[in-house]
Amino acid sequence: MENVVSLWSTLNATAFTSWGIAASLTKFVIYISSLMAVGLLLFRMALPRAGDEISNTLRPLALIVIAVAALSTIARVLVQAGRMMDDGIAGMLDPEIIAISLEGPLGQSTYIRLGGLLLLLIAVLSRAVRAPATLFGVIMVAASFALTGHAIRDPQWLLGGLITFHLLAVSYWFGALPPLYRLAHPSKDAGHAAEVADKFGKQASIIVPMLIAAGVTFSWFILGGPAKLFGTNYGIILLVKLGIVSIILLFAAINKLKFVPDLAESVPGAAIRFRRSLRWEGFVFLLVFAVTAVLTTSFTVPI
Repeated sequence: MENVVSLWSTLNATAFTSWGIAASLTKFVIYISSLMAVGLLLFRMALPRAGDEISNTLRPLALIVIAVAALSTIARVLVQAGRMMDDGIAGMLDPEIIAISLEGPLGQSTYIRLGGLLLLLIAVLSRAVRAPATLFGVIMVAASFALTGHAIRDPQWLLGGLITFHLLAVSYWFGALPPLYRLAHPSKDAGHAAEVADKFGKQASIIVPMLIAAGVTFSWFILGGPAKLFGTNYGIILLVKLGIVSIILLFAAINKLKFVPDLAESVPGAAIRFRRSLRWEGFVFLLVFAVTAVLTTSFTVPI
């Protein structure tokens, strides 16, 4: 009970303030748009069997999320400027305060992410340089998150590498949902959809354990052991996040063991059930991003 009261007090003092909500909201949008942009481009590179048709169909989505990621990244800087001055819109638009906000880790992260998003935009628009632009773009966007927040603690090189890999893996998984959803439309070839989904599932069976290992190692270095996982506000929110992630893993297992084989065998209604599962999986991803936004905005790592 004491932990619950402490957690609620911290949320009231940080996350539920106007600036806390603004900061968490901009981070939430950054997570969704940036990771979706990275994931869509990674999916196109890793699974060319999905075909040009699905890639062209999802091109508008890729352009939209790249634009939203860039705008929300800029908005994050403006919110930070306003938060520093606590002076409403005037503080957000003050050039001197904005310049101060861009000094240090936030500025580095902003510039790296915007540069990576520019490369992803080039990758979407130009087939000739798609592969190198995608490769460098996705690494820059993922690495930009390692330049701020909890990843800048010592050993920074290790934590930065872990969070970059972790986000690349999460992005690929998250970004695979729209193309798989599109491929599994009842009017399309179920066999082709099942082939691509099965290939993705085999890749995921390798990526997911590595993703979990990276997340556990990162959390261990941040918290210094399991004691602070249960005895601190930061640890409690992290446990909530892990609980939600376990739901995503459950959906992934059901898809791999049930819905994709049914799709391959053209079982009646298989495509509809698979697409419904993908929608729920996407929704749970949004919950993870929301909790992460609050965790990284409103809570400090326990010392």
